[in-house]
Amino acid sequence: MRWLVLAALLWSGTALGYEISVPNYGSSISGVPFAIALERGFFKEEGADVTAVRATAGGSADVRNMLAGDLPFVESSLSGILAAVKHGADLKIIAELSHSNAQFVWVVRKDSPLKGPADLRGKKISFTTPQSTSQGLDALLLQKFGFATGDVSLIATGQYGAAITALENHGVDAAILAEPVYTLNQDKLRPLAWVRDLFPAINNVVAVTSGKVAQEKPEELRAILRAHRRAVVFIAEHRDEAAAIAAKVYKLDVAAVRSVMDGLLDHASGGVPFWSLGDFNPADMDAMMAAMKLMGLPESDADWRRLVDQDFLPPDLRRDLGK
Repeated sequence: MRWLVLAALLWSGTALGYEISVPNYGSSISGVPFAIALERGFFKEEGADVTAVRATAGGSADVRNMLAGDLPFVESSLSGILAAVKHGADLKIIAELSHSNAQFVWVVRKDSPLKGPADLRGKKISFTTPQSTSQGLDALLLQKFGFATGDVSLIATGQYGAAITALENHGVDAAILAEPVYTLNQDKLRPLAWVRDLFPAINNVVAVTSGKVAQEKPEELRAILRAHRRAVVFIAEHRDEAAAIAAKVYKLDVAAVRSVMDGLLDHASGGVPFWSLGDFNPADMDAMMAAMKLMGLPESDADWRRLVDQDFLPPDLRRDLGK
């Protein structure tokens, strides 16, 4: 999976502010709302003293770092949070910030003989890090096409650039990438299958905080979520300007960013939007739990609903989570 950590290096509530760090920021389209919120001043206007965004590699260590450093806000894979809670972490899930994995695509080299997922028997597929969304998606792909354990090898490669390098050097036969990495490299890659064409909406990431921060800094958390919501609305209503901001921050071509954004906005997985305003969609959360079960993760039997605290969302975004 892909993790998104909002980690405060100077988290003290002072006027000095703090940074937020985003795994694969600058290479994964899912982090764009945070770029928009920072560049448009939404954080400041909503009362969150966020001063910068840094990129990280992600992984399960991010939740541990949050707890060890008393950091305020982590957006992570559901599996990572449940694993941390299983080991005694006091965490609250306070929002869902991406409802689907429509940005993911499995790719092969242009000269690859593979024509579709059914050809993957005996092959190697990449994923980013253990307990990641990408690992869960690989597991779902293998189930869908009837592969048994051992029919396909799953290889952790880290960030998406490393996955492309592994693919080019025949270290893997297929790689899972997140937009805009594919679009920026499509001259040397060929899509094998898009997640949005194979599956209904599957949760991408959730926003999480510690019980301590939830108690001591609730208004800061609400401000971060309000800023993110405004950024998601801005992306939908001002596509050209949003693409220009993202291209500048990510150091990418504006046309490429706009193309990727249009694809996510106009071709949602089962009609479910990619970027969330913060509200929960229980169906896609449960779909991710099913993926975790396929990964053999012991926390797949946990009840994610028990960890949700919707008090940090405005009333209009609070949902009945069902059972």
